[in-house]
Amino acid sequence: MPTARRDRARVAVRIDPDVWREEVERLDPGSPRRVAAERERPRLARQGIEFTQLQRCAEAGDDRTRLPGLLKAYVPIREAPPSQRRFGMIFSPELGPGLALVAFGERHPRIGTRTVYERAHKRLHGRYPDE
Repeated sequence: MPTARRDRARVAVRIDPDVWREEVERLDPGSPRRVAAERERPRLARQGIEFTQLQRCAEAGDDRTRLPGLLKAYVPIREAPPSQRRFGMIFSPELGPGLALVAFGERHPRIGTRTVYERAHKRLHGRYPDE
């Protein structure tokens, strides 16, 4: 959804209800992860995301993830330097103009919790990279 010039270049974001349920509603209500995602959803649905907030995912990560062609945004979007944003959203380009949410989660969680990159890998390939 490109918008007026004053808004910087933006791209539309589609959030499939099933993906939202699996990626966000799995989290405890009121948890920092869920609150961060829920704050972003209305703005993403209404305004899309600025291109400047997107980065390419590594096609092949050190953690054995394979995310070719996917894009990431650090959450909360537009707050603090990226290194201080704990969460991430992974997007896939759609055939029409826009992006689709693929995964949401912590970028560098405690041991035993899957990263947002591992969650995206599973959605693309049907299994986690270590399985």
